[in-house]
Amino acid sequence: MHRKTEPGAAERGRGLRTARGQVILAALVLSLGLGATGWMAVSQHRQEQARIEGEFQQAADKLFERTLREIQLFMEVLDSIRQLHSLSDQVTPEAFEEIVRKGMIYQRRILGAYGFAQSIPHEMREAFEGQALKRTLVRSDGTGGFTPMEVQAAYYPLTYQTPPGGLGLPEGYDFTAREEDRAAIESMRRWGVFALGGEPVGLPSASSAARDLYMYAPILYPAGPGARDLAGFAIGLFQPGRILAGAMGGEARGVRARLEAAPRETPASDEAWSYARHFSLANQEWQFVAEADPAYWAGERSRLPERVAGTGTVLSLALAGALLLLAGRSRRIEALVSRRTAELADANRRLEAVMEERRELEDEVLRISGHEKARIGRDLHDSLGQKLTGVMYLFSAYRQKSGDGQEEADQIAATLKEAVSQVRRIARGLAPVALTEDGLPDALRRLAEESSALFGQSVEFYAEREGRPRDAATAEHLYLIALEAVSNAVKHGQATQVVITLDYDEGGGRLVIEDNGCGMSASRKPDREGGSGLRIMRHRAEVFGGALDVGDGEPGGVRVTCRFPVAPSSA
Repeated sequence: MHRKTEPGAAERGRGLRTARGQVILAALVLSLGLGATGWMAVSQHRQEQARIEGEFQQAADKLFERTLREIQLFMEVLDSIRQLHSLSDQVTPEAFEEIVRKGMIYQRRILGAYGFAQSIPHEMREAFEGQALKRTLVRSDGTGGFTPMEVQAAYYPLTYQTPPGGLGLPEGYDFTAREEDRAAIESMRRWGVFALGGEPVGLPSASSAARDLYMYAPILYPAGPGARDLAGFAIGLFQPGRILAGAMGGEARGVRARLEAAPRETPASDEAWSYARHFSLANQEWQFVAEADPAYWAGERSRLPERVAGTGTVLSLALAGALLLLAGRSRRIEALVSRRTAELADANRRLEAVMEERRELEDEVLRISGHEKARIGRDLHDSLGQKLTGVMYLFSAYRQKSGDGQEEADQIAATLKEAVSQVRRIARGLAPVALTEDGLPDALRRLAEESSALFGQSVEFYAEREGRPRDAATAEHLYLIALEAVSNAVKHGQATQVVITLDYDEGGGRLVIEDNGCGMSASRKPDREGGSGLRIMRHRAEVFGGALDVGDGEPGGVRVTCRFPVAPSSA
């Protein structure tokens, strides 16, 4: 007994499948829409981030310029302080102190504290320590105190500072006691420029990452022709934190900056952008680093990415609903596209088969034509050429016996000689003699000579660096490409000069044929220029794995370049 099918069941099944497909399509569209919305929101966020970062980079660059100006001001003021040294020897200490207290207010505001050190040889130590001020040459003991300086050849003690104790040192402190200060003194003695020394001895350490350092301005006196002696130096307390505070001026919302010596790589951070610039400071290399903290981003960002995300979500929902109505039509279109795609793929496969068959036929034609040319060339050389040569020798013997008609005999002999030469040239053109991978330069040189004689134009050959083609077949194809290019240059390009160049480099071999003819026509495509001759040359290059390029020459004419593989020993 057969089970009866309920009427309309098949239609309902098809309807359910269609509805399911519509739901899937709508879900896919919604997913793509939300994905695109998310991508646009992220892209907008990145653009905004790039904009804010660009603004930060500009602000950091301006801050760097202001910092350099603050450093320049500090060094200029310290340089002006250096000029007081000559005055200190001409007035009493009380008068000098009065000048500093009343006339150097601006310099003190910029420098904070400053002083002088003087060069004293060991012979003058006793006199220096025996003055009325009872100064003693001392050095730091490493625990906050000071101890007498050991005996050495020369000293650079502190002779003056203002305000008293502002440099954290007692008068008589010898700056040659520490290695970093000795290096700075040696730099001033050698180059005569500012130098940075060590950290302050008797002052608390700076709270910032950058250390406070002594900066020295050399005081140089003439010591003979072309020589200067370091008589002493002015001392200032270089404070990076104070320099940055003056440069920022309270306008660094969300920006952290620092000055530091011995530049190092700034670690990357996901929450801040970084700006770094290197510069020379006295005898050292320093860097300026600025970073933007999250507060900078929060203060500059807009709500555009959130608005893009909301708008895109609404549009995606609306588009998904509309596509549900068009699902049936889309499925029909999809079927049609699939059918057309299959038909196109089948047509492409048939076309590829036809093209492959055509390439095989072209290869066979080239092979057969090459063999036929070689056979005809050998026949001309071995048969007709030998016979003409024999006739020329027989006629020469006959002329010697007869002795009559000398002028006509000479003309006949010249004609026979020219006929023999012409037969040999034709034979060599059809089947070049000894054309192996080692004989290619000789064959090309012979081609140039015979072309010059045949066409009556200048055809030259140059061999640059040495090398060999991959095999004899490659050499034969290269010779035939050169033969075709020279013939086209003279016959179609009306060239009066053709240059053949064979060269080898790291990329392989290169054959170049360049002429001074009329060039390629602008109205025709380069691939069609020269008709079947150019197509045959390109095909020959493809046969041995090379590449042919045809373009304009210098300053005119046509330049044919063929790159070809070389033997392993020549690579």
